[in-house]
Order: sequence, then structure tokens, then C-alpha cells
Amino acid sequence: MKFKTAGELQNFSFDDAVIRELTVDEGQITFLFEGAIVKAGNSQNTRMQDMYCGEICLQLQNAHILKIIKEGYKYYDANDQLQEEVPNEEVPAPAQASVLERCGSGTLFTIVREQDDDAVYGFGIDVPQKEDEDEIDTYWLCLKFQQDQEQWDRFQTPLNP
Repeated sequence: MKFKTAGELQNFSFDDAVIRELTVDEGQITFLFEGAIVKAGNSQNTRMQDMYCGEICLQLQNAHILKIIKEGYKYYDANDQLQEEVPNEEVPAPAQASVLERCGSGTLFTIVREQDDDAVYGFGIDVPQKEDEDEIDTYWLCLKFQQDQEQWDRFQTPLNP
């Protein structure tokens, strides 16, 4: 890939980026995204404005999954009366591989750094349900890693031309 950075996760926006591939190998987690934004402060961005990039590879090194949480929900009727409540649920270890496989075709809606630990991040991912693709399951991948590396081939259009 033509452009490479390391330790600049904060200089990207992956909000609403489509995940094309997600692989978990021993000590490394790799995402392949479409639709990410290289922020103006990025060391490789000479245009000094937020720019879309094409396909981008995010590698997390010395990484491991702390836990995966399926986000719960609340349903209310038109009168604002609670109809159903499903709490957050931690995905057990035996089921994590299938959840990760599903996340490989999801949409990342945010990355949040934990306040108490700079090396721990939450990746919020929306994944269409198998039975009904109009319905979405939301998962939080809680990851700990030592180094992030980003690679992409080209810049596309500015975010706000």
C-alpha cells in the first residue's frame, strides 16, 4: 500500500465505515474498511483537510479480545410505555468466532477509547441479522492492543469540498 502510518488511530474516522474483512490471528487483529476518513492532522495528509480514502487496512498489533458484548435494547409503544427490555449480554468464548465472522460484514459506527486504560478500545459494530437483514444486532468488541498501523493506496474526495 502506498500510504502508511503507525500510532495515529486518532487521526482517522472510521464512523460508518463498512467492514470488508475482519481477521483475528495470534496477537494481531486486522480490519479492512471501505469509507474511512483520513483527518487533516494525519502525517500522510498533505491537503490539510479531512479526506476520504479508498480501502484501508487497520492492523492492531499485540492485540487481544477482552470481551464481546451484544448490546441490549428497549422497545416502547406509541404511548412511551416500555414493552420489552433486553439487557446487554457478554458473548461466551465458544460463540465468539461466529460473532467475529458476522462482524466481518458489518458497519463500524464508532471507536471509543477507555478512560482508565489508553490501550483498551471499544469498537461498536452493527451487523444485519441472518434471518432479517433489515434488523440489526449491535456488538461491542473490547480490544486491547499496543500498536495500530494503517495502510491505504489513495486519497479520494475531501469530506467537505
